[in-house]
Amino acid sequence: MPFIVNSSPGAGLRFEPSATLPDAKSALGWAAGLERRGMRLIRIRDTSTGNVFDERGLREEIKRMQTPA
Repeated sequence: MPFIVNSSPGAGLRFEPSATLPDAKSALGWAAGLERRGMRLIRIRDTSTGNVFDERGLREEIKRMQTPA
C-alpha cells in the first residue's frame, strides 16, 4: 500500500514536493529526512485507507498492527 508524505517548510526554507513511497517504513524514513532539513507539519497518508498520520501516529499504528490480538 503506497504512502504519500508531504510537509510545510519553515520560514525561509524551500518547499519540497510530496513523495509517494511503497511502505510505512520507507515513509517514516522520508519523513525523518524532511524533519532533519527543517520541514514541519509532516503528514503521511495511507492511500489504501485514506488515514493521515504524523510521524508519531504512524509509528504507533505500525506497533499496533504488529501486536497480536
